[in-house]
Amino acid sequence: MPVPVFQTSAGYQIKSGDYLLLLFQNEKTPCFDKKALPQPVLDVLKAPKDKGGVSTVFRGLVGKDELFVRAARLDGKIQTAATNAKVAAANALDLARKEGAMRLVILLDAAASDVVVNVQEGVVMGGYVYDRFLSDKKKSLPVVAVLSEKNAFKSELAKNNVLLDYMSIARDLLNEPPNYMRPPQLADAYAKAAKAAGLKVTVWDEKQLAKEGCGGTLGVGKGSAAQPRIVIAEYAPRGAKKHLALVGKGLTFDTGGYCLKPGDSQASMQFDMAGSAAVMMAACAIAKLKLPIRITAITPIAENMISGDSFPTTSILTTRSGRTIEVRNTDAEGRLVLADGLALAVERKPDYVVDAATLTGAACVALGNDLAAVFGSDAKFTKTLLEASAVADECFWELPLFAPYREQLKSDYADCKNIGAGRYGGAIIGALFLEPWVPEGMPWLHLDIAGPGGKEADMAHLGKGGKGFGVKTLVALAEKLA
Repeated sequence: MPVPVFQTSAGYQIKSGDYLLLLFQNEKTPCFDKKALPQPVLDVLKAPKDKGGVSTVFRGLVGKDELFVRAARLDGKIQTAATNAKVAAANALDLARKEGAMRLVILLDAAASDVVVNVQEGVVMGGYVYDRFLSDKKKSLPVVAVLSEKNAFKSELAKNNVLLDYMSIARDLLNEPPNYMRPPQLADAYAKAAKAAGLKVTVWDEKQLAKEGCGGTLGVGKGSAAQPRIVIAEYAPRGAKKHLALVGKGLTFDTGGYCLKPGDSQASMQFDMAGSAAVMMAACAIAKLKLPIRITAITPIAENMISGDSFPTTSILTTRSGRTIEVRNTDAEGRLVLADGLALAVERKPDYVVDAATLTGAACVALGNDLAAVFGSDAKFTKTLLEASAVADECFWELPLFAPYREQLKSDYADCKNIGAGRYGGAIIGALFLEPWVPEGMPWLHLDIAGPGGKEADMAHLGKGGKGFGVKTLVALAEKLA
C-alpha cells in the first residue's frame, strides 16, 4: 500500500503551501539551523514550553508565500525521545494533509543521525495507508527533510529504509481481509518476499505436512477448506559464525474452533499471523542487509475454522517431535502449530531459537496492548533481546518461566495438555507449554506479542490496523548476535 516518500535536501527555500516542522531536543536546543528560517518566523520562534510539547509557531504569509510552522519537543516525560520524534513527524504529516499543504518540510540540518532516522520512520510508517478496498484513494503528500548535506546520513537512512519496507509488507499482509489472505495465499506471499530477498525457500503443503509428521499444524488446519502450510526460508552467508532460528505463528484467522470465540473477539483475528509476519519479514531484512549470521525462518500457517473435519476438544495430536498433546481447548491452537515449528527449528541445531506469536490474551491482561512479553531460558540471551528491543524502540517486558505451573500441563492421556488448570497465569502457561520442544541448554526465547502484534487501534505513530511489530527488534537482535 502507498507510503510517503522521504526525500532529503540540502538547504531550504520556501514554497507557498509549505507545512514546516521544527524539532527541539529540549527547550533550548534546536535540531535545525535557524539561519534557514525567514525573519517573520524567527521573530516569533520559541520551543514549546512543556517537555514533549507541541505548538503552532507561525501561520500566515512570508512575502507572497503561505507558510504554516509547527514546533515539537523530543524530551517528553512519558515516551522516549525516539518515539516522540516519530509521533511528531506522523502528526505533522496528518495535519499538513488536513490543512491542504503542498508538502511537509522538516528541518533537520543540525540533528543527529538517530533523530533523522526516527523522523524517517514517523513519516513513512505514520503515513502508511491500507486503501486496497477504498474507492477514494488519497495521494501521498511530498515530504522533504532538510539536512546539512543532501547525502548526509545516507547509509543510516538506506538501512532504515530496508526495515521500513519490510514493516510495510508485514502491515499489508496483516491488513488483508481473512477471506483474501488464507494459508496458501500467505505462504505464497512469504515465499515471494523471501526469494526476492535472496533466501532459499521451501513450502510444505498438507500432503507434505502429513509425510513430515506435523500433526499440530495439520490438526489446527484440518477444518478449513484452505489447507495449512509451513514455509521454511534460509539465509546462509559465507563466514557466518552463528545460526539463529526464528519461528512464527501464522494463523490467518482464528474462530476459536469448537471452543468458539464471541463475535467481538473474532474481529481482530486476521492479525493472529503477526508472529509469522515479524519472523519472515525480519529474515528478509537480515538477508537484504547482508548481516553475517545464518537465519532459518519457519512459519506454520493455518486457519482455525469450524466444519465436520475440525478437531474437537479432547483430540490427541502427535507433533513433529513425536510429543503428543491432549487438546483441552481448541482456542489454544497457536501453541500447537508452534510445536511443529520449534521441532523443525531445533533439528537444524541452531545456536539460538526465538519464537514469536500472538499467543495469549493473558499477555495483554498482564501488560496491556502496547507491550510484548518475553520469556527466556537463558538470562544472557534474554538481556540481549531486551537491549535489541530498546535499539528498535519496541517495548518488551520479561515475564518468568515459573516452574511450578508446569504441573498444570500434565495429562493422563498424552505427554501434555494444551491449557492449564484455571484462568490465571495464561501467558506463563503458554510459554511453559512450548519449552519442552527446545532442548535444555539451547538458548530460547518466546515472544508473546499478542498486545502490540494484534492491536488494531493506533499505537504511537502507527495508525489503525496491523503494526508490523517485532520486525525491527528481531533484526537488531541478529545484529547483536552476528
